Amino acid sequence: MTTNNVTNTPELTANGQLIIGSSGVNPVAATLTAGTNISITNGAGTITIAATGLAGIGWVNVTSGSQALVADTGYVADFGTLVTFTLPATAAFGTFIYIQGFGAGGWTIAQNSGQQIFVGNHSTTLGATGTLSSTNQYDSITLLCVTANTNWTALGGPQSAGLTIV
Repeated sequence: MTTNNVTNTPELTANGQLIIGSSGVNPVAATLTAGTNISITNGAGTITIAATGLAGIGWVNVTSGSQALVADTGYVADFGTLVTFTLPATAAFGTFIYIQGFGAGGWTIAQNSGQQIFVGNHSTTLGATGTLSSTNQYDSITLLCVTANTNWTALGGPQSAGLTIV
């Protein structure tokens, strides 16, 4: 049995380099390569790996009457009565929110001051009095933030006759 120890490592030439081994040859200094929906940020003594885009979406099963929304998250409205979702007060341009109806109560999206949702050629009332609601138990919608913190547009719509827009 042969044992090779990494005892005389050369000075690394870039932030984020690692010693990477391969069967039968000496290890080398290299950096990681980001794949689809992954970002890698190298720093002095650090490597940060993060999910980006759709692969980074986590889903929340909502089994109560209210839920604060978080950008780049999906939600299933799984409650016997209405689930009221509230848009996040801060959201970056290009972030998504997904809502899928499942429970018998349906869902509604409440807004904060200065916020508005656009669905086709319709829009909710600007501000905290505006809402967007399902009309069918299984309605779903995908919202895209098109103006940071304030304006959202619908990318996907309901499967029933329509949404209730106030």
